[in-house]
Amino acid sequence: MKSPFTRPLMRRATLGLVAAACLLITGCATGGRLGTTSAPTPVQEQRQAAAEFARLVESGAPAKQVAVLEGGNPTIAVLKTRRAGAETYVTPDGVTLRMRDGLLTGTAGLGNDIQNSDLAQVSALLRSRNGGVAERFQTFLTGEYRAVTRTYLCTISPQGPAEIDLATRDGQLRKVKTRLMQEDCRSLDQTFRNFYWLRGDRIVQSRQWAGAVSGMLVLRDLVN
Repeated sequence: MKSPFTRPLMRRATLGLVAAACLLITGCATGGRLGTTSAPTPVQEQRQAAAEFARLVESGAPAKQVAVLEGGNPTIAVLKTRRAGAETYVTPDGVTLRMRDGLLTGTAGLGNDIQNSDLAQVSALLRSRNGGVAERFQTFLTGEYRAVTRTYLCTISPQGPAEIDLATRDGQLRKVKTRLMQEDCRSLDQTFRNFYWLRGDRIVQSRQWAGAVSGMLVLRDLVN
């Protein structure tokens, strides 16, 4: 399957957006006064998110390229925390992605956000490389701020070997050999198809459903 990223986009995502995030923190010290009890403005919140992002980049934290498949510009998400196998990534503008075993389990800041997920059956089948049928359970936040839990029946099938390009932090490309797995999911009123490229037991590239508003997200590891 053709990669959803192109070479110019990878270079811009790796270098330009990280640089832009660093520039955004200019003036952070004047965004508010110490001791103030007022809530931060949207501009202050964005500056704080950009400052945190720049700090994580500087620390060498693991990072991923992220893009909305339909019309989205690529950006970078950097690992903020890892606890008991659960990982939280943040972008320069404060979007949060939660992941476990390379699977998207939660989002914040995208709209129709994923509140929580149970993807244990999906994860087990992906790593078996044999495929099969799994259930996934996900809770979404609606526009009325109600939590709605959906159950999907998913068929996972191996698609064979696939060589892909991973971007490095300095904007170069590195070819790696992977195994491609496909996941076809259906509920009473929704269907979607996810793809996962596995290198060993690690999902290094994926296309994953993020809800009715964002649709598909494309995620790809950045390598050193």
